[in-house]
Amino acid sequence: MRTLSLLVGFMLLAPEALATGATAASTSPAGTATVPLEQLIPLYTQRQSDVPEPPTEALVKSELKGRLSTDALQVEATFQVEVLADGRWTQVRLLQLDADTYPTALPTLEDATVGVVDGFLCLLTRKAGRHAFEVGLTVRSSGTGPERRAQLRFGPQASPVPLELEADTSVFTLMEPLPTSGEGYAVYPVQGVLRVGWRAASLVSQSMKPQVRPPMEPRIAEATATWVSTLEGRASLRVSYTLSLDREQPLELTVPEGHKLERVTLNAVPVPVEEATDGVLKLKVAPARLGETGGALEVVLARELGVFHLSGRLKLALPRVSWPVAELRARAHFPAVFNYRREGGSLEQVDEAAAVAESAPLPGKVLHFRQYLVAASSPTLELGYSVDISNSYFR
Repeated sequence: MRTLSLLVGFMLLAPEALATGATAASTSPAGTATVPLEQLIPLYTQRQSDVPEPPTEALVKSELKGRLSTDALQVEATFQVEVLADGRWTQVRLLQLDADTYPTALPTLEDATVGVVDGFLCLLTRKAGRHAFEVGLTVRSSGTGPERRAQLRFGPQASPVPLELEADTSVFTLMEPLPTSGEGYAVYPVQGVLRVGWRAASLVSQSMKPQVRPPMEPRIAEATATWVSTLEGRASLRVSYTLSLDREQPLELTVPEGHKLERVTLNAVPVPVEEATDGVLKLKVAPARLGETGGALEVVLARELGVFHLSGRLKLALPRVSWPVAELRARAHFPAVFNYRREGGSLEQVDEAAAVAESAPLPGKVLHFRQYLVAASSPTLELGYSVDISNSYFR
């Protein structure tokens, strides 16, 4: 035990003495100390624990969906990044990109930027808060033979999550067996890396067993509506529809009575539409890009509600569409000098805490409503209002 203690003592010799020898020993304090091993280990452990851990700058929640093509893996990534630091630039590294991985669609955010920095897909911002966005990626396969392989690496600040893979077994054969997940497969990360291997099915088997995918039933996965009114009663109504379809489809939209059509956009492109005499608009809608199954339709309407009195009632309505709507969320911004109460209609009021956070706040009092499974009907809402005297002298 004494020999081991002496060795440890030599290890504690000052670095200056080891570097300069006897000359340094005469100019700077140096020496040795004999410390028993059972006392040295707690000292070393305490020194290691004194090193502060790096601060957590952001919390990341991600969801990945992919589909196979002939020589690449197409990935749609959805991120929710909660930035904790405020007032200074924060860089959140989400995915690691290489020569075979590149983004095909980047979002445009109001208070942040999403781009490629030093080989990583990053979110850059100097404002704390939640940022939700989607990114499109293409991961090219390595090699030129019949077998294709692709891999995607997660960044240091994103927790690895499984990839929901869509693979048509009549066209592609997976190299490794994968667990099924719904109508597709689940690819689980290994050491922070997602790996997929596949090869094209033989032409003989394709010709012998032709498989035709059934047509997709068009529907509206989600709709959002926003009313904004001035105190003089000039109101605007903006309704956005998230479409699910795989080819061009007809869609009929009935404008509520008393509303005037201002504009219609399909996949962010204005569509020239003439309003019919009976208020029914007949549109041709299609996916945003060839081969995809999603689209976006936005309708902007205007209406005169009439001048607000000391109290009264408002009867509101949304357009009726010929496709079923899975979920409808509505938000009303009305003058703040009144109190509002729901008195009827198909839309149910929800608490503000349960509603989705607004990306662009608007003035006035905000009310949130919701309705599920809307089919061939016009959602309606009746509100009663009266002057808000909660902060008044006459209360």
